[in-house]
Amino acid sequence: LLNGNMYQEFWGLQVKAGKETSYEVPEGKMLNLSQATLIVNKNKGGNRQHLLMCESDGKSFPLCALREKVCENSALALSLSAGSLTFKGSSVYDISLTGTLVWEEEDDEDPAEALKAGVRKILQSNGTGDEDEDEDEDEDEEEDEEDDADAPTKMKGVENGADDDEDDDEDEDEDEDEDEAPKKVVKASTAEEDDEDEDDDEDEDEDEDEDEDEEEEEKEEVSKKSKKRSAPEEKSAPPAKKPKIVKMNGGLKFRDTKPGSGKKAKKGNTLVVRYRGLLKSGIVFDSNMPRGKPFTFQLGAGEVIKGWDQGLVGMQAGGKRELVIPPRLGYGQGGVPPKIPGNSTLLFEIQLLKIK
Repeated sequence: LLNGNMYQEFWGLQVKAGKETSYEVPEGKMLNLSQATLIVNKNKGGNRQHLLMCESDGKSFPLCALREKVCENSALALSLSAGSLTFKGSSVYDISLTGTLVWEEEDDEDPAEALKAGVRKILQSNGTGDEDEDEDEDEDEEEDEEDDADAPTKMKGVENGADDDEDDDEDEDEDEDEDEAPKKVVKASTAEEDDEDEDDDEDEDEDEDEDEDEEEEEKEEVSKKSKKRSAPEEKSAPPAKKPKIVKMNGGLKFRDTKPGSGKKAKKGNTLVVRYRGLLKSGIVFDSNMPRGKPFTFQLGAGEVIKGWDQGLVGMQAGGKRELVIPPRLGYGQGGVPPKIPGNSTLLFEIQLLKIK
């Protein structure tokens, strides 16, 4: 995976000595040739030149010239589109070609929809957790209500003489008191009933207070959760502004990705630049970035394509600019085979080092 939906894989081909070797570039893929190597047999050493040719669509053109002991490897930067290719090399030695196949795969899933689906899942999972907590709280409240309902029944059991040990002791004490002073027992029982009634009232008040406290705690938890959910929206920073795209006459477009400083370039100035040229497929057809020798030319003198003469006016030293050049301001219908096919829209990344 290169970037986005672009993919590449290694490619290699052996061009046999004295024979033509054919290869069919798969539909929808681009062949990038990166190196040619002369496979020299030590028993046949010499100092001869060996030309590697390529034929496509009935046209034949040289790829490189290799020489024994002097230049047995040659770097290539060629991009060939889908179609039939025929290679012919040395009559003495095999030639090895290496490179990559590059293609683009469509992604059916919309990234924005995938993001929305992920947010929905997160919200649903949070909502489920809240419902479970609410159900647990409801069950706790129901258990508290059942305990409250059981409390008066137990107290009645005390009055009526339940089988508990404490109740038996109280009944025995009451029987002794009744034998000694019936009137006092009546008053004592009445006092006990009053105390029990007061205890009931206090329990009910405490239950009401507990219910109110639980309601307040529930409200606080709900407010905290709502704040947590809204927090990411409050903290999210505004999206960074993209560089402005300027459209010029003839279909030329550019944008400054890094501002420069000092005087602005105009026709007649000599510019020193680094650059990278790409096709719309993302294939690099020419570059001196990042460490190649800087390129020097006079702006507006016709030394470069029209897209450069028009698109670099106004740049400042130290600045970076991206150009989108239509075919008629680039290399037109003919292109520059095999690197640049005809009617190609070109993309350039340009860094202005100096204005002379």
